[in-house]
Amino acid sequence: MSGAVLLTGATGFLGMDMLSSLLEHGRQVIVLMRAADEGEAKLRLDGVISRLYEHRSLRDGEVRVICGDIEAPHLRLSEADERMLISEVDSIVHCAGSISFGADLASSRAINVEGVRRVIDLSRKIASGGALRRLLHVSTAYVCGRQEGVFCEQDLDLRQEFRNAYEQSKYEAELLLSAASDLPVVVARPSIVVGNSESGWTSAFNVIYGPMRAFARGMLEEVPANPGSIVDFVPIDYVTAALMHLLDDEAASGNYHLVAGDLAFSAGELASAQAELLGRPPMRLLPQEECRALPEGIATYAPYLDIRCEFDDARARAALEPAGITAPAPGDYLHRLVEFALRTRFGKQRISREAAFSAALAARCASGR
Repeated sequence: MSGAVLLTGATGFLGMDMLSSLLEHGRQVIVLMRAADEGEAKLRLDGVISRLYEHRSLRDGEVRVICGDIEAPHLRLSEADERMLISEVDSIVHCAGSISFGADLASSRAINVEGVRRVIDLSRKIASGGALRRLLHVSTAYVCGRQEGVFCEQDLDLRQEFRNAYEQSKYEAELLLSAASDLPVVVARPSIVVGNSESGWTSAFNVIYGPMRAFARGMLEEVPANPGSIVDFVPIDYVTAALMHLLDDEAASGNYHLVAGDLAFSAGELASAQAELLGRPPMRLLPQEECRALPEGIATYAPYLDIRCEFDDARARAALEPAGITAPAPGDYLHRLVEFALRTRFGKQRISREAAFSAALAARCASGR
């Protein structure tokens, strides 16, 4: 591909992994970084690179970083930077956003909805010159809200209710994108994104990791959940590989669920597997009214252990499987997530993405696998 890729959200878990994949594929990358000036932006980019690699330094021009802010008018781009983006960018990967489940709706909208509106505006400026091939937006499968039954990739407005402002704001952002029919929009909807399936590496210990941490420390014995409810999570490497493919697949359009689907654990299966790995009796899964009050940090994520919705991913599988991109079964890599979490004390000890891969490779060689 001849044009540059504009990446937002490179300091986040998914954006960070996407940056690494773009670099490893030799792509020209421009990173939009929230910073006071170019010097601070470069320092923040250096911090991202240090989370990914042990000793790698960027070559001149390998990644360009510009100051911007998705919460500010016109993304707070300078006139010179905007002209450069319009002339050089042919693809946008929008990973930036608030993933806080505890934020209020106004705060979530300011980032997740108004940020998308500004990215759409920039996309139209780039497209006016005929150069825009793809606007790839990272949403979430949980735009389904509290919908029960099967949620399909073409579904969006089902008059659903939402668990939190995060879900509602991501839904509202998709409404904006669905109305941008003049742009080459692709929306990726991952479910819960967890660590790498080969190394366990993650930089974000949230959602399933919160209850896992409390359970590992003997602080959590019960959660409000139905044993048969669905806990759909996918590893970061599957999501990133899918995004890379959707970025360049000229036939791609519309929404794609990046989910475990039929492979997903039930809450009961996850509780049993996790207990076996940690050498503890399984957590009790109880109706809400029978469960004791949970710590705030756990209560925030507990609703995702009691999901009554299945995600249909037929479009995603049709697009990705011919390219050899498939979601691994959670049971095949859960042990790596747990091992990495314990090794890093749930993020208190930082280990780079590269170091985690090296350790995983050494362990497999030592075991003869």
